[in-house]
Amino acid sequence: MIASHKVRAFLGTYQEGPERFPVHIQLHPGVDSSSIFLTGSSGSGKSTAGQDLAIQFANQGLPVLAVDIGHTLSPDHICKSLSSEFEALTIRHDLYAAPVPSDLISPKLCGNYMEDSYDTAVGLSEIIGQKNRFGPDQTALLTDAIKSLVDCRQTSPQILPGILESLENSDSASARRLAKRLTPLLRHNVFECRPTGSSSLPITPYIHIFDASNFPDSIKTTLADLLLYDWFRSAREMQVPIVIMVDEVQNLQLGRGTVLNRIITEGRKFSIGSVLISQSLKCFSTDEQLALSQTGTKLFFKPPLTELRACSEMLSAPQRRVETTELLKTLKVGQCLLRSDYAYIGDDLTPCTERISINIDFPQ
Repeated sequence: MIASHKVRAFLGTYQEGPERFPVHIQLHPGVDSSSIFLTGSSGSGKSTAGQDLAIQFANQGLPVLAVDIGHTLSPDHICKSLSSEFEALTIRHDLYAAPVPSDLISPKLCGNYMEDSYDTAVGLSEIIGQKNRFGPDQTALLTDAIKSLVDCRQTSPQILPGILESLENSDSASARRLAKRLTPLLRHNVFECRPTGSSSLPITPYIHIFDASNFPDSIKTTLADLLLYDWFRSAREMQVPIVIMVDEVQNLQLGRGTVLNRIITEGRKFSIGSVLISQSLKCFSTDEQLALSQTGTKLFFKPPLTELRACSEMLSAPQRRVETTELLKTLKVGQCLLRSDYAYIGDDLTPCTERISINIDFPQ
């Protein structure tokens, strides 16, 4: 069932002459685009703003599901003035220490029909294949191995090691070679089939942090994509509102066909919001920047000088880009340029969809 309640998040203040007015965004999950993109140089205030948004969403009953691949959400990286409230709302899951319940190999309801086991296997195979640049033959071998696990998921709860075992025991030499290539990933028991009658999707109103930071760099982004894919499939089926949060999102793929791209472009239909945070804009490909341009709310903190043009192009119409560039140059810590379809200034009843400059009023 699509969520019917609205959420309101205070962002900061807008100054007009001597007067300052509060600025908030008002989102209606399942109706509005609840995707938020924050970018800016290190130390500009973007991560703290993201943490504050997570607190506000959780306090209003929205589960926040965060994936951490670089210790950016560890307790010592939370803003000190927010730390007490943030930690009180946080449930931490260390993926290196213990597996989490998962629906990765559980067929899902698609519209009025239950997907078959082969389609379930194809979806998971594509996620792993994208990260490893598999060709069609390798993808087919992996799909067959996953399908065998889908068909016996009740007796083989360990998902990644189960795929590895299926490949290793294959009569195909190519499958066994593929097993060796994927061993660094598949040897880790990160995901386990959920018990019958339970849900793998955390839907309690807390900030659920899933930490993959302790895995080798070569596999942590794949694990992050698998988490995001699992959440997307479950939320799409259940249609309960969630917010997915990713700091340092530049380390993941956002191009066409990736799970993050689908979260941004399709999330509204399934009440899936997102808070995506990045130190850079230019590190994204043209295809990825196109996806980010579709986020409903953008907060641009002071960028590196080399990214002024790219930032102004995403924020403003051509006739206002010179002015936007100058504003970006002068931003101080905790200041940003906001562009949103859902931002309200003061008591205004009509959203302000123009680019405006705001001060993020962090608690002292």
